[in-house]
Amino acid sequence: MITEKFRRQLRQEARLWQTEGLIDNYLYQQLSERYQFDSLEKTASSRFVTILISLGGILLGLGIITFVSANWQQWSREVKTLLLLTLFIGVNTTGFYLWRQQNTLPNTTNKKQKLGHGLLIFGALILGANIALMAQMFHIGGSPYGLYIVWGLGVLVMAYSLQLKSLGIISILLIGLGYLMGLSTVFYPEEFSWLQFIIEYMSLVAVFLFIPLAYWCNSRIIFFLAALIILLALEISLFRIFDFSNHGLWGAITLILPPALLWGYDDIILPKVDSRIFQPLTRNLAIWYLSIGFLFLSFRAIWQDFSLVNYSDISSEIHWLTLVEVLLFVGLTIWQWLYLARPNKRDARGWRLDLVSGVILGFIVGTAILCFWHLSINEIPEIATFIINIEMFILAAGLIRIGLARGIRGTFWGGLVLLTLQIVSRTFEYNTGLLLKSFVFILCGVGVIAAGLWYERHLSLK
Repeated sequence: MITEKFRRQLRQEARLWQTEGLIDNYLYQQLSERYQFDSLEKTASSRFVTILISLGGILLGLGIITFVSANWQQWSREVKTLLLLTLFIGVNTTGFYLWRQQNTLPNTTNKKQKLGHGLLIFGALILGANIALMAQMFHIGGSPYGLYIVWGLGVLVMAYSLQLKSLGIISILLIGLGYLMGLSTVFYPEEFSWLQFIIEYMSLVAVFLFIPLAYWCNSRIIFFLAALIILLALEISLFRIFDFSNHGLWGAITLILPPALLWGYDDIILPKVDSRIFQPLTRNLAIWYLSIGFLFLSFRAIWQDFSLVNYSDISSEIHWLTLVEVLLFVGLTIWQWLYLARPNKRDARGWRLDLVSGVILGFIVGTAILCFWHLSINEIPEIATFIINIEMFILAAGLIRIGLARGIRGTFWGGLVLLTLQIVSRTFEYNTGLLLKSFVFILCGVGVIAAGLWYERHLSLK
């Protein structure tokens, strides 16, 4: 994206290069024609007019809103409906017309396009107001979470139609907010409706609604938000089944299915996708999930109380569709890992995983066996805590090693922070004296500072 600031800096540098004799007049003229240096002054002169028009538009909008508020109760229902529809259609039509304006420079965004984009976002917000006011005028009852979900679905249609990331983000945030507000209906079911269906099976709904939008808009933010909603909804479904069955197998699946699903994700499994656009993001999320999970399970008290958890005050009625939903994700995860370990045509060694994926699989399988054994065969809080701490240490050390080998600061610091948290949490968990705690804190602080300075020096030398 070529910005006006870049063009101004380029013109300044080009004039300096011309003065110093680095480029001749012909090359400077080519740069001037390509980046339109002559139009910069015209753009600057029109900026003040744009600001005045924007300020006037805001004041005009406030005046219209005040006028409507003053006469809202006196107008008939037909006039109100016509006014709302006219405002919604007018704003979106104007925004679409301005947004579709062609640029004089490639990879740039002109003022009309920015204004059109803003009007389209404003139109998406107007949609929510229209839905709420229409429901009020025609006495259509409903819950607040239903308003946000319907509003989000409407904005989602706009996002698909216009291929706009901003509208996609707004739609996911609205539907996610509606899902959080209506989450209590999953545990205390109300009368079944299509909104209740969306809330109860949000993980599958999000897969079909949001993941294609992320590829359509090529947006990591949309994919990230969609992944968060899918994981939350999937975990809730897993916990419901685990509470209903009270079996160690479902407890193990509840712990390991989300990180296994994230790490095994591969974009090229999908049709018409030939590059791994979001796989690095899902693997980073898997590492985060494992790190937080290991930190949580590294406390002995968690394993001592794990088998005693009881949600008897929550409705344990499980619809068969919830079980189908979870089994679909289990099947998808198994398929992803089989695809990940598939034989390579250039390698005759058959089915195999790379080293990092093999270690992650070891974490997942080991944690699943521990959970299953603890819940179904015999309680082993001491052994489980010890093994989880070993897995946590290996994960932290692996992150530090990868950060060193590849020069990735985030990975190195993530591993170092995880290792420090493990040491500090063990110091707090066990009954140790203040002198030992002080020594551990000083040692961790000095170690972190020394490791950070050494790592930065290592990167600069590398």
